[in-house]
Amino acid sequence: MIERDDELDPRVLDALANALEPTAVPAPGLRARLFGTITGRERFLPFLDRLIALFDLPEEETRREVDAILDPDAEWEPMLDGCSFRDFEGGPALGDAHAGLIRLQPGAVFPSHRHVGEERILLLQGRVRDSEGNEYRAGDTIVSADGSAHDMLAIGDEEVIYAAVVVALEFSGE
Repeated sequence: MIERDDELDPRVLDALANALEPTAVPAPGLRARLFGTITGRERFLPFLDRLIALFDLPEEETRREVDAILDPDAEWEPMLDGCSFRDFEGGPALGDAHAGLIRLQPGAVFPSHRHVGEERILLLQGRVRDSEGNEYRAGDTIVSADGSAHDMLAIGDEEVIYAAVVVALEFSGE
């Protein structure tokens, strides 16, 4: 018989298990509150300070735009197949740039485009892959320089939602 150092005597394991404190029973409704936070508008609140800075808007206005993400009555403009956007006025620091929120359905492609001016994106939900093969996920910031070009593919099964500040985009054929 071969003795191995990584095998513990079953009696030792039993003694360790019996020495553990019993687990507490979660409070009623904890699961519902937890999942409400994960799936509700609160899930975007960790990004609030970054969105305030990105959009150069006061907290109240930024919260209103974040709330629109999950508001079924909010106006979203169809842009391309599987893509819609919500354009709004950013603060004075944005200059000529536009502020907005973009949604991409799983598998949708935001087509190849060239940036006129710098583009700044904060990914709020989902994952994307650009034409260079770079993958980004929620919480990532993507900065694309003036004159740079790329496309973006929504990867995975989750809808992609991102905040963007951009001066202008030129699509192929324009």
